[in-house]
Amino acid sequence: MKTIDFYIEGNHQREIWGTLTVPEKITGTTVVMAHGLLGFKDWAFFPWLSQFFAEAGFPTVRFNFSGSGMGPQIDGPFENLDAFQNDTISKQAEDLRSVISSVIQGKLEPDLPTQKQVILWGHSRGGAVCILSAVNLPQVQAIATWSTIGRVNRYLYEVKQAWRKQGFLAIESSRTGQLLKSSVDFLEDVEQWGKQGDAPTFLHHLKIPLLLVHGAEDTSVSPDESESLTAIYPQARLAILAGADHKFNSDHPFTKPSEVLSQAAQKTLDFYREISLGVKS
Repeated sequence: MKTIDFYIEGNHQREIWGTLTVPEKITGTTVVMAHGLLGFKDWAFFPWLSQFFAEAGFPTVRFNFSGSGMGPQIDGPFENLDAFQNDTISKQAEDLRSVISSVIQGKLEPDLPTQKQVILWGHSRGGAVCILSAVNLPQVQAIATWSTIGRVNRYLYEVKQAWRKQGFLAIESSRTGQLLKSSVDFLEDVEQWGKQGDAPTFLHHLKIPLLLVHGAEDTSVSPDESESLTAIYPQARLAILAGADHKFNSDHPFTKPSEVLSQAAQKTLDFYREISLGVKS
């Protein structure tokens, strides 16, 4: 197994830093992982999950959105606070498409065979970004989401009013203690996605398999959000895991996989094997 760090330039010269994990024997489609709010490519269980997929023959790409606030570093405080403040869902969708394009064109690693399609994986907000990004993108073979939000335009009226009045929304990182800001541009962008129907409407334009995994004890994003998406998309499969929280009972820094994390990983791998290899477990 080989691990390669990479850098690609996204739209408008945005910096996208990532890590590719290449199996000793490639048997499956490349998996592209998208993190959520305050997450990053080396957060908590992400490196472990990348290795889990790669050990099963699936090359795995994890990356930092250009507006994540994280650059090439694998941990530590958020360093690019301006990029975080100026981030939008549209920019994240562009970043994800840039990574997908680099994988399809074989730009990340010479030893990684050119593939016509990729499989997406997204955690929390990253799950919704995967759904919004995959429409009209035939290179996406399937999507799996963990703890996904059901809509990106999800903020209460009172929050939006205060957001506009103050000029930003303050978000505290429990990991670093930093107070980060999200601009009014982010708010206006999610409202535009909302006018287009948000994730529920975009699901109607997809014709690919979708797996939604959620923890029954998730207090950050209710499992109702995954359930609501499953209800409107006939090709969706839903797995609600008893006893699992938003992070599937894992910590940062990561130590070892919890039982529910291992369950989520195995369910997702079984889904990927069926889609990519035609193998049912």
